[in-house]
Amino acid sequence: MPHPLRSRARRDDGVVALEFVLLVPALLIVLFGIVTIAGLYASVVQTTGLARDGARSASLRLSLPAKTAVVGAACPATPDPTKNVTVRATDTYLVQIPFSPSFTKTITKDVTMRCGG
Repeated sequence: MPHPLRSRARRDDGVVALEFVLLVPALLIVLFGIVTIAGLYASVVQTTGLARDGARSASLRLSLPAKTAVVGAACPATPDPTKNVTVRATDTYLVQIPFSPSFTKTITKDVTMRCGG
Protein backbone atom coordinates (compact mmCIF):
# COMPACT_ATOMS: atom_id res chain seq x y z
CA MET A 1 0.00 0.00 0.00
CA PRO A 2 1.44 3.39 -1.01
CA HIS A 3 2.24 5.92 1.62
CA PRO A 4 -0.49 8.67 1.77
CA LEU A 5 1.96 11.59 1.81
CA ARG A 6 3.91 10.29 -1.14
CA SER A 7 0.83 9.91 -3.33
CA ARG A 8 -0.28 13.45 -2.46
CA ALA A 9 3.14 14.80 -3.49
CA ARG A 10 2.82 13.13 -6.86
CA ARG A 11 -0.45 14.92 -7.53
CA ASP A 12 1.26 18.29 -6.92
CA ASP A 13 3.93 17.71 -9.57
CA GLY A 14 4.04 20.63 -11.99
CA VAL A 15 2.11 23.06 -9.81
CA VAL A 16 5.21 25.11 -9.06
CA ALA A 17 6.06 25.28 -12.77
CA LEU A 18 2.51 26.35 -13.58
CA GLU A 19 2.61 29.08 -10.93
CA PHE A 20 5.96 30.25 -12.28
CA VAL A 21 4.61 30.42 -15.84
CA LEU A 22 1.57 32.39 -14.69
CA LEU A 23 3.43 34.88 -12.49
CA VAL A 24 6.55 35.67 -14.53
CA PRO A 25 4.80 37.79 -17.21
CA ALA A 26 3.09 39.93 -14.56
CA LEU A 27 6.33 40.37 -12.64
CA LEU A 28 8.20 41.31 -15.83
CA ILE A 29 5.56 43.91 -16.70
CA VAL A 30 5.90 45.43 -13.23
CA LEU A 31 9.70 45.38 -13.48
CA PHE A 32 9.79 47.04 -16.90
CA GLY A 33 7.17 49.54 -15.72
CA ILE A 34 9.37 50.53 -12.79
CA VAL A 35 12.41 50.92 -15.06
CA THR A 36 10.40 52.99 -17.55
CA ILE A 37 8.97 55.30 -14.88
CA ALA A 38 12.47 55.75 -13.42
CA GLY A 39 13.77 56.68 -16.89
CA LEU A 40 10.90 59.14 -17.34
CA TYR A 41 11.67 60.73 -13.97
CA ALA A 42 15.36 61.02 -14.89
CA SER A 43 14.37 62.73 -18.13
CA VAL A 44 12.17 65.20 -16.21
CA VAL A 45 15.06 66.02 -13.88
CA GLN A 46 17.41 66.44 -16.85
CA THR A 47 14.94 68.74 -18.63
CA THR A 48 14.55 70.83 -15.49
CA GLY A 49 18.33 71.21 -15.26
CA LEU A 50 18.47 72.12 -18.93
CA ALA A 51 15.85 74.85 -18.40
CA ARG A 52 17.81 76.14 -15.41
CA ASP A 53 21.02 76.25 -17.48
CA GLY A 54 19.18 78.03 -20.27
CA ALA A 55 17.74 80.62 -17.88
CA ARG A 56 21.18 81.26 -16.45
CA SER A 57 22.62 81.68 -19.97
CA ALA A 58 19.77 83.96 -21.02
CA SER A 59 20.11 86.10 -17.89
CA LEU A 60 23.80 86.62 -18.73
CA ARG A 61 22.99 87.14 -22.44
CA LEU A 62 24.96 84.06 -23.52
CA SER A 63 23.95 81.57 -26.18
CA LEU A 64 21.21 79.16 -25.11
CA PRO A 65 21.70 75.39 -24.88
CA ALA A 66 19.98 73.15 -27.42
CA LYS A 67 16.28 72.37 -26.84
CA THR A 68 15.72 75.67 -24.99
CA ALA A 69 14.01 78.90 -26.00
CA VAL A 70 13.29 82.25 -24.38
CA VAL A 71 9.61 82.74 -23.56
CA GLY A 72 8.58 86.39 -23.74
CA ALA A 73 11.11 89.19 -23.67
CA ALA A 74 14.86 88.61 -23.48
CA CYS A 75 17.08 90.46 -21.03
CA PRO A 76 18.03 94.03 -21.98
CA ALA A 77 21.56 94.78 -23.20
CA THR A 78 22.48 96.41 -19.90
CA PRO A 79 22.01 94.29 -16.76
CA ASP A 80 18.73 95.18 -15.07
CA PRO A 81 17.95 93.22 -11.89
CA THR A 82 14.32 94.41 -12.00
CA LYS A 83 13.67 92.38 -15.18
CA ASN A 84 13.22 88.64 -15.47
CA VAL A 85 13.74 86.19 -18.31
CA THR A 86 11.86 82.91 -18.72
CA VAL A 87 13.32 79.98 -20.61
CA ARG A 88 11.43 76.88 -21.72
CA ALA A 89 13.17 73.54 -22.20
CA THR A 90 11.43 70.78 -24.11
CA ASP A 91 12.40 67.14 -24.49
CA THR A 92 10.66 63.89 -25.38
CA TYR A 93 10.76 60.45 -23.80
CA LEU A 94 9.62 57.23 -25.47
CA VAL A 95 7.59 55.16 -23.01
CA GLN A 96 7.83 51.44 -23.79
CA ILE A 97 6.34 48.82 -21.49
CA PRO A 98 6.00 45.23 -22.74
CA PHE A 99 2.49 44.18 -23.80
CA SER A 100 1.27 47.78 -23.88
CA PRO A 101 1.30 50.37 -26.66
CA SER A 102 4.33 52.66 -26.81
CA PHE A 103 3.86 56.41 -26.70
CA THR A 104 6.00 59.52 -26.60
CA LYS A 105 5.78 61.84 -23.60
CA THR A 106 6.73 65.48 -24.18
CA ILE A 107 8.38 67.10 -21.18
CA THR A 108 8.29 70.90 -20.93
CA LYS A 109 9.79 72.91 -18.08
CA ASP A 110 9.87 76.70 -17.61
CA VAL A 111 12.40 78.49 -15.41
CA THR A 112 12.44 82.22 -14.63
CA MET A 113 15.61 84.02 -13.55
CA ARG A 114 16.49 87.65 -12.83
CA CYS A 115 18.41 89.39 -15.62
CA GLY A 116 22.07 90.02 -14.92
CA GLY A 117 22.65 86.86 -12.91
